[in-house]
Amino acid sequence: MRVLGTETVSATPTGPERPPEVATAAAGFQAVLALPAGFGGSERAGTTNPEQLFGSAYTGCFVFAVEYAARRTAADIGGLRATAEVRVGRASDGGNELEVDLVVDLPALDQAEAEAICARAERFCPFHRAIHGNVVATLTVRGRGSPEGAGAPGPVEA
Repeated sequence: MRVLGTETVSATPTGPERPPEVATAAAGFQAVLALPAGFGGSERAGTTNPEQLFGSAYTGCFVFAVEYAARRTAADIGGLRATAEVRVGRASDGGNELEVDLVVDLPALDQAEAEAICARAERFCPFHRAIHGNVVATLTVRGRGSPEGAGAPGPVEA
């Protein structure tokens, strides 16, 4: 791999039985983590959880990748929106696993062009590439005329 960028992120417990704080070495990002309710945690003001951070990073990265792929074809990606539903649960071996559904809305493009742009974008999103074959994931692309929530033409295994 030819390295194009490097980020350093650390996690530090904030005290006994207190949630860890994550921070980047650059850019000043900091967040206090909380366990999801399904793991015995509770929602606390000013906190996030790892699944929310993953979903944020994945959707943001995929939007960057769609923008990059669209620039190469001069496609109109007005109204672009990516939404991820990230689920965490118990695997059959007792460990934890993720499942992710990513929905990409491209209302300015017809369905075939929206799917083609997203197919190209898959190459440029390292989060998408990292989960391929490792996480149960779907990618649903909705172009012009696709009813919201209908997922036309249907999810594609990511």
